[in-house]
Amino acid sequence: MEATNIEEVVQNISRIILTNPQKMIREEDLRNLCKSFEFKNIISKVYLNLKNVGFELITSKFLDQNYYILTSYGKDDNITPSQYGTLALILALSKEVDENIKIYDLKEIFGKVWNSDIKFLIDNDYIREFENLGIIKVTPLGKALLKNIVQNLQLKNLLRIFE
Repeated sequence: MEATNIEEVVQNISRIILTNPQKMIREEDLRNLCKSFEFKNIISKVYLNLKNVGFELITSKFLDQNYYILTSYGKDDNITPSQYGTLALILALSKEVDENIKIYDLKEIFGKVWNSDIKFLIDNDYIREFENLGIIKVTPLGKALLKNIVQNLQLKNLLRIFE
């Protein structure tokens, strides 16, 4: 179905974002869907549509590409406090130590929860394992998951919690 006006494009993009099981989409794909309409105008209308039904659209960069991620307020009840904490520590480490965290180092740090928390985070694409490079990165979904949980995430603040 070819969208002929701006409202149809906004509705189509809103529907695609809401029904996408990953809850994220590349900016490049959204730009292609906008056709000849101005992207900033379309995306601001999509943002307002989603906000009106209780969602938020946030942006994140991953592997040199921009993504738009659909989020809602509050926490996800399918994720345990331990998994949130593990993800928060990994994100803090990636921000302050190295964006490319070595799998070996993470296995050493999180050995006791590797088969539970880390495996869950990988299986649900909150973190991604690049075995050929020997690294793990936090995905846009992982960052979005923590947006309402941990404000101003800093490694030193997290470490103080565990003192």
